[in-house]
Amino acid sequence: MLAINLGTIQDYVDMGRLLSTSTSSDGAVITLKDLCDAGICTHSSIKHGVKLLAKGKERLTTPLQLEVSRASTQAIEAVEAIGGQVTTVHYNRLALRALLKPDKFVQLPKFARPPPKWQPYYTNWDENRGYLSVQAQMRNLLKERPELEEAFTKALEERQSKLAASSSNKED
Repeated sequence: MLAINLGTIQDYVDMGRLLSTSTSSDGAVITLKDLCDAGICTHSSIKHGVKLLAKGKERLTTPLQLEVSRASTQAIEAVEAIGGQVTTVHYNRLALRALLKPDKFVQLPKFARPPPKWQPYYTNWDENRGYLSVQAQMRNLLKERPELEEAFTKALEERQSKLAASSSNKED
């Protein structure tokens, strides 16, 4: 797993070699391919993915939307503190090759789900911001269909009020 620090990413954004969410018009997500294209790492150095680390988090000033294989808790907190987003995504070897070198494929393969050993990591939202978590799935759905946001927030508020009522009944 290749480690990349937040300070390094901010340096490349400042140099203009890596486009941030605020500079791109469509709010694009920065993937491993974007990190390689910027020159932060090479395609051949990424064997099993990239882990985002928090070294240099005090220099981070640009909100970023990142998709990485792993991320430390401090790195996630630092990115979200300035208005960015981190999502951890599982890539097997074929998916990594398809992501980094899409021109080698006539038809891009579907990405595989993580093995059972890694399922808890990628379904956990609280610590890891996993892409298979309900919150990440809902965030992606609301990006595609913003008209559902009002109905979703209403249903979420009703659910939370029911949970609060049931927990107060248990205490009595």
